[in-house]
Amino acid sequence: MKPSKQRSINQARQLLRNCELGVLSTHSKACDGFPFGSVSTFMSTHEGDIVFYISDLAQHTKNIQYKPEMSFTVFPGCSSKGNQPDDPNAGARLNLVGSAQMMTEGQQEAISERFFMLYPDSRKYQKAHSFNFFKMTVERARYIGGFGDIHWFSDKEWRLETPSWCESELDMVTHMNNDHVDAMMAICQWKAGIGSESVEMLAINTDGAFYRCQHHDAIFIPFDEFAYDGNSVRQHLVKQTQEAREKLGLSKTWATA
Repeated sequence: MKPSKQRSINQARQLLRNCELGVLSTHSKACDGFPFGSVSTFMSTHEGDIVFYISDLAQHTKNIQYKPEMSFTVFPGCSSKGNQPDDPNAGARLNLVGSAQMMTEGQQEAISERFFMLYPDSRKYQKAHSFNFFKMTVERARYIGGFGDIHWFSDKEWRLETPSWCESELDMVTHMNNDHVDAMMAICQWKAGIGSESVEMLAINTDGAFYRCQHHDAIFIPFDEFAYDGNSVRQHLVKQTQEAREKLGLSKTWATA
Protein backbone atom coordinates (compact mmCIF):
# COMPACT_ATOMS: atom_id res chain seq x y z
CA MET A 1 0.00 0.00 0.00
CA LYS A 2 1.32 3.44 -0.93
CA PRO A 3 2.03 5.57 2.17
CA SER A 4 -0.29 8.52 2.70
CA LYS A 5 1.13 11.90 1.75
CA GLN A 6 0.90 13.14 5.35
CA ARG A 7 2.86 10.14 6.58
CA SER A 8 5.50 10.83 3.93
CA ILE A 9 5.70 14.48 5.03
CA ASN A 10 6.25 13.36 8.63
CA GLN A 11 8.96 10.91 7.55
CA ALA A 12 10.63 13.57 5.42
CA ARG A 13 10.64 15.97 8.35
CA GLN A 14 12.17 13.33 10.64
CA LEU A 15 14.86 12.67 8.04
CA LEU A 16 15.67 16.37 8.03
CA ARG A 17 15.78 16.58 11.84
CA ASN A 18 18.11 13.58 12.08
CA CYS A 19 20.69 14.77 9.57
CA GLU A 20 23.69 16.86 10.59
CA LEU A 21 24.94 17.82 7.12
CA GLY A 22 23.32 18.78 3.87
CA VAL A 23 24.30 19.63 0.31
CA LEU A 24 23.80 23.26 -0.67
CA SER A 25 23.19 23.82 -4.38
CA THR A 26 23.62 27.46 -5.32
CA HIS A 27 24.01 29.49 -8.51
CA SER A 28 27.70 29.90 -9.24
CA LYS A 29 28.87 33.49 -9.41
CA ALA A 30 32.31 32.49 -10.70
CA CYS A 31 30.91 30.19 -13.40
CA ASP A 32 27.69 31.89 -14.41
CA GLY A 33 24.95 29.52 -15.46
CA PHE A 34 26.35 26.51 -13.60
CA PRO A 35 25.22 25.05 -10.28
CA PHE A 36 27.65 24.92 -7.35
CA GLY A 37 27.48 22.23 -4.68
CA SER A 38 28.90 22.42 -1.18
CA VAL A 39 28.34 20.80 2.22
CA SER A 40 27.32 22.49 5.46
CA THR A 41 25.94 21.77 8.89
CA PHE A 42 22.48 23.24 9.41
CA MET A 43 19.60 23.66 11.79
CA SER A 44 15.95 23.24 10.86
CA THR A 45 13.63 25.82 12.40
CA HIS A 46 10.36 25.13 14.22
CA GLU A 47 8.52 25.84 10.98
CA GLY A 48 10.76 23.72 8.73
CA ASP A 49 13.09 26.30 7.18
CA ILE A 50 16.88 25.86 7.12
CA VAL A 51 19.50 27.91 8.99
CA PHE A 52 23.20 27.90 8.04
CA TYR A 53 26.18 29.45 9.81
CA ILE A 54 28.55 30.32 7.00
CA SER A 55 31.56 32.52 6.32
CA ASP A 56 31.48 35.65 4.19
CA LEU A 57 34.52 34.21 2.40
CA ALA A 58 32.84 30.95 1.40
CA GLN A 59 31.95 30.54 -2.25
CA HIS A 60 28.41 29.40 -1.43
CA THR A 61 27.87 32.60 0.58
CA LYS A 62 28.94 34.73 -2.36
CA ASN A 63 26.65 32.68 -4.58
CA ILE A 64 23.65 33.22 -2.28
CA GLN A 65 24.31 36.95 -2.23
CA TYR A 66 24.53 36.84 -6.03
CA LYS A 67 21.32 34.82 -6.49
CA PRO A 68 19.33 33.81 -3.41
CA GLU A 69 17.47 30.91 -5.06
CA MET A 70 18.94 27.59 -4.01
CA SER A 71 18.13 24.04 -2.98
CA PHE A 72 19.23 21.88 -0.06
CA THR A 73 19.49 18.08 -0.03
CA VAL A 74 19.70 15.60 2.85
CA PHE A 75 19.82 11.81 2.87
CA PRO A 76 20.80 9.10 5.43
CA GLY A 77 24.46 9.33 4.41
CA CYS A 78 24.41 12.94 5.71
CA SER A 79 24.23 11.60 9.27
CA SER A 80 26.31 9.36 11.51
CA LYS A 81 23.13 8.03 13.13
CA GLY A 82 21.52 4.72 12.31
CA ASN A 83 22.11 2.28 9.49
CA GLN A 84 22.75 3.54 6.00
CA PRO A 85 21.39 1.56 3.04
CA ASP A 86 23.83 -0.54 1.02
CA ASP A 87 22.37 1.03 -2.11
CA PRO A 88 22.21 4.83 -1.68
CA ASN A 89 19.54 5.00 -4.37
CA ALA A 90 17.29 2.78 -2.24
CA GLY A 91 17.39 5.15 0.73
CA ALA A 92 15.19 8.12 1.49
CA ARG A 93 16.22 11.61 0.38
CA LEU A 94 14.78 15.07 0.63
CA ASN A 95 15.38 18.13 -1.50
CA LEU A 96 14.18 21.52 -0.30
CA VAL A 97 13.83 24.45 -2.70
CA GLY A 98 13.71 28.07 -1.65
CA SER A 99 15.52 31.38 -1.28
CA ALA A 100 18.13 32.29 1.31
CA GLN A 101 19.22 35.53 2.87
CA MET A 102 21.32 36.70 5.78
CA MET A 103 19.32 37.04 8.99
CA THR A 104 19.09 40.39 10.73
CA GLU A 105 21.27 41.08 13.77
CA GLY A 106 18.30 40.56 16.08
CA GLN A 107 17.33 37.30 14.38
CA GLN A 108 20.91 36.05 14.61
CA GLU A 109 21.07 36.80 18.31
CA ALA A 110 17.80 34.96 18.87
CA ILE A 111 18.87 31.85 16.95
CA SER A 112 22.58 31.61 17.82
CA GLU A 113 22.36 29.86 21.20
CA ARG A 114 20.03 27.22 19.81
CA PHE A 115 22.40 26.56 16.91
CA PHE A 116 25.47 26.40 19.15
CA MET A 117 23.74 23.94 21.47
CA LEU A 118 23.42 21.60 18.50
CA TYR A 119 26.88 22.38 17.11
CA PRO A 120 29.11 23.53 19.99
CA ASP A 121 32.26 23.42 17.85
CA SER A 122 30.79 26.20 15.70
CA ARG A 123 31.29 28.71 18.52
CA LYS A 124 34.97 28.96 17.61
CA TYR A 125 34.05 30.42 14.21
CA GLN A 126 32.89 33.56 15.98
CA LYS A 127 36.58 34.35 16.46
CA ALA A 128 37.57 33.45 12.91
CA HIS A 129 36.54 35.10 9.66
CA SER A 130 33.19 36.83 9.63
CA PHE A 131 30.45 34.21 9.97
CA ASN A 132 26.74 34.96 9.76
CA PHE A 133 23.49 33.06 9.98
CA PHE A 134 21.53 32.67 6.76
CA LYS A 135 18.02 31.26 6.50
CA MET A 136 16.57 29.47 3.52
CA THR A 137 12.79 29.83 3.42
CA VAL A 138 11.39 26.62 1.98
CA GLU A 139 9.00 27.12 -0.94
CA ARG A 140 8.70 23.52 -2.11
CA ALA A 141 10.04 20.08 -1.21
CA ARG A 142 10.69 16.84 -3.08
CA TYR A 143 10.78 13.62 -1.05
CA ILE A 144 11.63 10.10 -2.16
CA GLY A 145 11.02 7.58 0.60
CA GLY A 146 11.25 4.48 -1.55
CA PHE A 147 9.46 2.75 -4.42
CA GLY A 148 6.02 4.29 -4.81
CA ASP A 149 6.70 6.86 -2.11
CA ILE A 150 7.59 9.93 -4.15
CA HIS A 151 6.01 13.32 -3.53
CA TRP A 152 6.21 17.05 -4.09
CA PHE A 153 5.18 19.06 -1.00
CA SER A 154 3.98 22.64 -1.27
CA ASP A 155 5.14 25.24 1.25
CA LYS A 156 1.75 25.03 3.00
CA GLU A 157 2.00 21.24 3.27
CA TRP A 158 5.58 21.39 4.51
CA ARG A 159 5.47 24.33 6.91
CA LEU A 160 4.55 23.91 10.59
CA GLU A 161 2.97 26.59 12.74
CA THR A 162 5.21 28.54 15.11
CA PRO A 163 4.59 27.09 18.60
CA SER A 164 3.25 29.35 21.34
CA TRP A 165 6.14 28.30 23.59
CA CYS A 166 8.86 29.36 21.12
CA GLU A 167 10.23 32.18 23.28
CA SER A 168 10.21 29.92 26.36
CA GLU A 169 12.18 27.11 24.73
CA LEU A 170 15.43 27.83 26.57
CA ASP A 171 13.61 27.82 29.93
CA MET A 172 12.00 24.49 29.08
CA VAL A 173 15.32 22.98 28.03
CA THR A 174 17.03 24.28 31.18
CA HIS A 175 14.28 22.80 33.36
CA MET A 176 14.68 19.38 31.74
CA ASN A 177 18.46 19.46 32.14
CA ASN A 178 18.26 20.57 35.79
CA ASP A 179 15.43 18.35 37.00
CA HIS A 180 14.77 15.43 34.67
CA VAL A 181 18.06 13.90 33.52
CA ASP A 182 16.93 10.43 34.65
CA ALA A 183 13.78 10.75 32.54
CA MET A 184 15.78 11.76 29.47
CA MET A 185 18.20 8.86 30.00
CA ALA A 186 15.23 6.47 29.93
CA ILE A 187 13.77 8.10 26.80
CA CYS A 188 17.07 7.90 24.92
CA GLN A 189 17.68 4.31 25.94
CA TRP A 190 14.20 3.23 24.86
CA LYS A 191 13.76 5.33 21.72
CA ALA A 192 17.34 5.42 20.42
CA GLY A 193 18.90 2.36 22.05
CA ILE A 194 21.56 4.52 23.71
CA GLY A 195 22.43 3.80 27.31
CA SER A 196 24.34 6.75 28.70
CA GLU A 197 25.45 8.03 32.10
CA SER A 198 24.60 11.57 31.05
CA VAL A 199 22.00 13.09 28.71
CA GLU A 200 21.47 16.74 27.82
CA MET A 201 18.45 18.20 26.05
CA LEU A 202 19.57 20.59 23.33
CA ALA A 203 16.42 21.91 21.68
CA ILE A 204 12.70 21.29 21.27
CA ASN A 205 10.56 21.37 18.16
CA THR A 206 6.83 20.91 17.78
CA ASP A 207 7.50 17.40 16.45
CA GLY A 208 10.16 16.24 18.92
CA ALA A 209 13.30 17.07 20.87
CA PHE A 210 17.06 16.96 20.36
CA TYR A 211 19.35 15.30 22.91
CA ARG A 212 23.05 14.70 23.32
CA CYS A 213 24.11 11.52 25.06
CA GLN A 214 27.60 10.93 26.40
CA HIS A 215 30.03 10.10 23.55
CA HIS A 216 27.27 10.48 20.93
CA ASP A 217 26.27 13.17 18.46
CA ALA A 218 22.95 14.93 18.79
CA ILE A 219 19.91 12.73 18.24
CA PHE A 220 16.31 13.66 17.47
CA ILE A 221 13.46 11.78 19.15
CA PRO A 222 10.03 12.57 17.68
CA PHE A 223 6.74 13.07 19.50
CA ASP A 224 3.68 11.06 18.49
CA GLU A 225 1.81 14.28 17.66
CA PHE A 226 2.65 17.96 17.23
CA ALA A 227 3.03 20.00 20.42
CA TYR A 228 2.04 23.59 19.75
CA ASP A 229 1.59 24.67 23.38
CA GLY A 230 3.79 24.20 26.44
CA ASN A 231 1.43 21.80 28.18
CA SER A 232 1.47 19.51 25.12
CA VAL A 233 5.28 19.39 25.21
CA ARG A 234 5.17 18.38 28.86
CA GLN A 235 2.51 15.72 28.20
CA HIS A 236 4.58 14.18 25.40
CA LEU A 237 7.70 14.05 27.57
CA VAL A 238 5.76 12.56 30.49
CA LYS A 239 4.26 9.92 28.20
CA GLN A 240 7.62 9.03 26.67
CA THR A 241 9.20 8.77 30.12
CA GLN A 242 6.46 6.54 31.52
CA GLU A 243 6.49 4.30 28.46
CA ALA A 244 10.29 4.09 28.52
CA ARG A 245 10.40 3.12 32.18
CA GLU A 246 7.72 0.50 31.64
CA LYS A 247 9.53 -1.00 28.64
CA LEU A 248 12.88 -0.92 30.43
CA GLY A 249 11.48 -2.31 33.68
CA LEU A 250 12.27 0.78 35.72
CA SER A 251 10.01 1.36 38.72
CA LYS A 252 10.38 5.13 39.12
CA THR A 253 7.69 7.30 37.54
CA TRP A 254 7.86 10.97 36.70
CA ALA A 255 6.04 13.08 39.27
CA THR A 256 2.99 14.74 37.77
CA ALA A 257 3.23 17.90 39.92
